[in-house]
Amino acid sequence: MTGSPAGPGRSGPHQVLLALYALFALAAGARSIVQLATRADEAPLAYSLSLVAAATYALGWLAIRQASVGRAGFASVMLWVEVAGVVIVGTASVVERDWFPEPSVWSGYGIGYGFVPAILPIAALLWLRGQDPSRAPGLDLVSAFKIVAFAEAVSWSGLLVGMFFKHVVDAGEQGVEIFGPIHGTVFVGYVLVALLTWNRLGWSIPVALTALAAAIPPFCTVFFEMWAERTGRLDTADPRQELKHVLD
Repeated sequence: MTGSPAGPGRSGPHQVLLALYALFALAAGARSIVQLATRADEAPLAYSLSLVAAATYALGWLAIRQASVGRAGFASVMLWVEVAGVVIVGTASVVERDWFPEPSVWSGYGIGYGFVPAILPIAALLWLRGQDPSRAPGLDLVSAFKIVAFAEAVSWSGLLVGMFFKHVVDAGEQGVEIFGPIHGTVFVGYVLVALLTWNRLGWSIPVALTALAAAIPPFCTVFFEMWAERTGRLDTADPRQELKHVLD
């Protein structure tokens, strides 16, 4: 541990993840402790869940620290626990609003924090998988791009159905209230992964801008992913393969 210089685990992404996990652990922990100490009766569940989130971020920081020196077992479990927490609490806060008179850190899938709580464990899992030297460079990132491209289209489907029942059938806003935050979270995740894929695979600026713009109209992320796959722009064999497609 002492003689090893900066390696894959000591990369820029590793340092950013540690900083974010430390920041959220301190911020969420201090906030929830003050809330529980001064006005716990106003929203005991939300404040308690914020304290749980803070503990999760502290353990996540430790897990990433261990993974950076080759001990990834704890991180591979802890980060998925964090994902499950965000999904469960986020969904409960949308479906059962009476349980959350005040928001927790994970309410609305972290909407109060710009959806960073939903994106952070996914980014950490991508970093963790990238530490495996047996994997081709960029392979996990491309897989993540395909997943979020499909998920973005699915979230559009749910949002459109919710809007149909709200505005056409006049059956209430529950569909929009559920799928709105989900779509927002997936949208931010898609943009983040698209930017990382652009950087890793060396896309040209027009292709990268097309990838980002595809998130705006419904279902276009899937069409972009299919086109990028067909034209070799998701090929990880040559990280700069995009250069030969610039004039296509």
